[in-house]
Amino acid sequence: MSEHLDDHGMARLLADEELKLAQLRELVDSACEEIMGGRLDRQEATVLAQRVRRQAQEIIPDMMDTFDLIYQSRFERLISQYITIRTSRAED
Repeated sequence: MSEHLDDHGMARLLADEELKLAQLRELVDSACEEIMGGRLDRQEATVLAQRVRRQAQEIIPDMMDTFDLIYQSRFERLISQYITIRTSRAED
């Protein structure tokens, strides 16, 4: 009987982790789309990335090193790429 509870408990933990990761993906994807939309300036995009990081810290506090490794460079690249493009076009 305790094996069944352990299996159920493990299934619950896995489902909870999947939900957390889905929430995180939605946050990150939404922020990336907003940055790529070209409506933000550099400061607004940076604040958005920082806000996503704070929200991620609430969702996955024990995985922030991994978050930073994966997403920090992604946000920096998108900000550099899309904000630069918008700024260059404005100067033309």
